Amino acid sequence: MRYIPIVIITFFTIIVSDPLFGQEDTLNIAGLGISIDPTKVSEMVYFGSFWQNYPTPITSTSAIEFYVPIKVTNKFRLEPSIGLFFTSSSTTTTPIVHGNGYSETTTNDASVVTIGIRGIFNSSLSNSLSLYYGPRLEFGFVSSTSEDGQPSQDYKTTTTETDITLGGVIGVEYFPIRKFSFGGEISLNYMTFGNPYVTNEDNPPTQPSTYTSERDQHTLYTGALFFMRWYFL
Repeated sequence: MRYIPIVIITFFTIIVSDPLFGQEDTLNIAGLGISIDPTKVSEMVYFGSFWQNYPTPITSTSAIEFYVPIKVTNKFRLEPSIGLFFTSSSTTTTPIVHGNGYSETTTNDASVVTIGIRGIFNSSLSNSLSLYYGPRLEFGFVSSTSEDGQPSQDYKTTTTETDITLGGVIGVEYFPIRKFSFGGEISLNYMTFGNPYVTNEDNPPTQPSTYTSERDQHTLYTGALFFMRWYFL
C-alpha cells in the first residue's frame, strides 16, 4: 500500500512532463493518419422495405478511417477524421411455376459517411514514446435504398438518418523513425442513433408515403484502434 502514493506521483509527473522530443523538434504542423478497428462497433446500415414499418440493420461500417493530425501546440493537436462505407447488391428471383412466371429483381444500396474530430493531449514517456489522451466527437450519416422491381409495379424505400458518437480515448504512440509513428488506443464511447427518415414510392404510383420514426436508442461501448501516422507537412 505504501507504493500507491509513489505510483500516483509518477503518473501525474508523466502527464505534466515536457513534450516528447519527436513531437516538439522533429514533427511539423500536420500529417496523415490511418486507424484500423478489428472489431468495429459503430453505425448500422439500414435496408428498409416498402412493406415494412421499420428498417432492418444489415451490416456495420468499414474498419478503416483516415485522420489529419494538426499540431496546435507542443502538447496538443486536433485530428479531423473521415470514414467511408458503400455497399450494393442486386438479386433476381425467377419462380418456377406452371403457366406464366415472372422475374423479380431486388436492389439494395447503402452508404455511411463518418466525419469526426478529436482533441489530443500529448505527454512524453521517452524520446520515442508518447502517451496521449482526449475527447472525440463523430457524426455518422447513414443512407440506404431498397428497390423491388416487378413486371407491373416497382417499389422503392429510401432511409436516411444521422447518428452521433461522443467518447474519450487514451493511447500510446511510438516513433521508430523521425516523422512516422504507430501505436494503439482504447476508448469509451456513447452513441445516440438519429430518427430514421423513410420515403416509400411505387411506380406506377398508388400511395407514396414519407414518415419519420421517433426513436430513443443509444449504445455505450468500449473500443480499440491500431494507428499509423505520418507527419510530413
